[in-house]
Amino acid sequence: MAARNETKAYAAIQTTTTTSTSDLPGTIKFLAIDLSDLRTVKPFVTSFFSQESRLDILYNNAGVACISTVPAHCPETGAAHGHQLCGPLLVDLFIVGYFGPVRVIWSSSLLVDTSAPSEGVPPDNLENPSEDAIRDYTISKTGNWFLANRFAKRFNPASVGTSDSSASEKRVVSITANPATVRTGIYDNAPRLAILLTMPFFATVRDGAHTLLWAGCSKNITVRDGGSYVIPVGQWHPNPRGDLLHAMTERNNSLDATNYAKDLEERAEKLTREFQ
Repeated sequence: MAARNETKAYAAIQTTTTTSTSDLPGTIKFLAIDLSDLRTVKPFVTSFFSQESRLDILYNNAGVACISTVPAHCPETGAAHGHQLCGPLLVDLFIVGYFGPVRVIWSSSLLVDTSAPSEGVPPDNLENPSEDAIRDYTISKTGNWFLANRFAKRFNPASVGTSDSSASEKRVVSITANPATVRTGIYDNAPRLAILLTMPFFATVRDGAHTLLWAGCSKNITVRDGGSYVIPVGQWHPNPRGDLLHAMTERNNSLDATNYAKDLEERAEKLTREFQ
């Protein structure tokens, strides 16, 4: 369990292990990492390498909202930069095993559907983030989808949207998942009034976990699904926004073939280079 708060992590481990009904319970370890602080990523990776020989599923979920990042990168994409840094550093442990290709799951949100700007992650926001916490959060979750798409193409450039037979040696299923708006500590920094007004619409923790488990473990997901979008409760998005799909392929201006997702990926790589 990779987390920033050791006390909360061990409490979660205790709850999980004492309530498990499995005849063959696994072992849950705690490793410290704060994806909003890029300085913690490499020590986490080093520690993981010293203890494990393989990695089957990686959940990229910073577990925070409405905060700034340290060092002070753009708040709306800072945690996503941590994801972008962490994945490539762990790639040597990506081994195709019994469950098939390694899976990397990037967290998303309903706000991507309802509130994301048409560009997904506008270039202006990369340099000058807004002071609107909800907008910044929406852009960060849209950015996760964009980076999931780029990460899928990095390892399976020919396999996204085609057959598994064309996948690269390091096969990776990289997708995004919206577990629903689940009442957890992620909203501790959100405006209290907003939480009180929306709480009746929150999903249960069990339903949120089900969606993430489906994304990470369903046998029906293959490398050709790279960059796709999972929604509650464990299913593919039936109708992702066309403007966001377009933003991942080309700009509205046909004279500029660079896509918004690639812009975000290149910026994330530039900002994380010193921490590799």
